[in-house]
Amino acid sequence: MSATIEYVRFDADDPAALTAHREQLVELLKGHYGDGFQGAYLAQFDDGTVLDFIIWSSADVAERAAKEMPTDPRAQGFFSRIGTVHEMRHAQVLHTA
Repeated sequence: MSATIEYVRFDADDPAALTAHREQLVELLKGHYGDGFQGAYLAQFDDGTVLDFIIWSSADVAERAAKEMPTDPRAQGFFSRIGTVHEMRHAQVLHTA
C-alpha cells in the first residue's frame, strides 16, 4: 500500500492554544497507530485558517484515525479548539523525493 496524505483546513478559536496541545496529539497518534502515523505539519494561512497535514502509511489507517481521534477524550485539548472544517481530503502519495 502507498502512503496517504490527510489534508484538513479549518478555523481555530485560538491557534496558540491549538498549537499548545499539538505535541500531546502527536504522541497519542504515535502511540495508537505506531508506524501507521508517519508525520504531521500544522500551519496557518494568511486568512487565519489552519492546515493540518498528516502523512499516514495507508488510506485505511488515515480513515480509521479520522473516525476515532475526534472523539477520543485524550485528544480533546486539540479537537475542542477546531471550529468550522472547510475541507478534509485524503490523497494517495504517487511519488516521494
